[in-house]
Amino acid sequence: MSPTRRDVLLGGAAAALAVAAPARAAAPGDAALLERLLAFERRLEGAYDQALREHLLDAALARRLRDQERAHIRGLELALTSMGHRPPRTAPRTLRVAAGEPFARLALKLESRTVDAYLAAIERLRNELLLIDIGSIAANQGQHVVTLRDVLGLPVLEESLVVS
Repeated sequence: MSPTRRDVLLGGAAAALAVAAPARAAAPGDAALLERLLAFERRLEGAYDQALREHLLDAALARRLRDQERAHIRGLELALTSMGHRPPRTAPRTLRVAAGEPFARLALKLESRTVDAYLAAIERLRNELLLIDIGSIAANQGQHVVTLRDVLGLPVLEESLVVS
């Protein structure tokens, strides 16, 4: 499968994260923020791997979302490494999918929490060069939320986000 334009852009964002990180590597707290985002990304990657293994979501969609999470992970790991930090390793966790509950609903909750984590990180990052790339990843996570809402037959935007 050839990469899409979005995949190329996400890969560029990942590379830019690595270049931006050293500019203010001494900024206290930035590494901790990136590590927290990395934990969210790894959890999502594991969830989409599980969805593929257990046929819990359309395979093409699960693969695309997982691959985008992997691009985010690479970028965050590179940024942390370039800041002089060793990215923490975490073991993949399996989601408990209750009988009758669609996997997409669990994934939506995870994606929404991840968007919230990115938005909180944007407010606290000290390295301004990271802001554009972290914002780009946050926007991509928002696209995941919209996609999953559509899969679940929900309005693609929550009422609080609709502009009248």
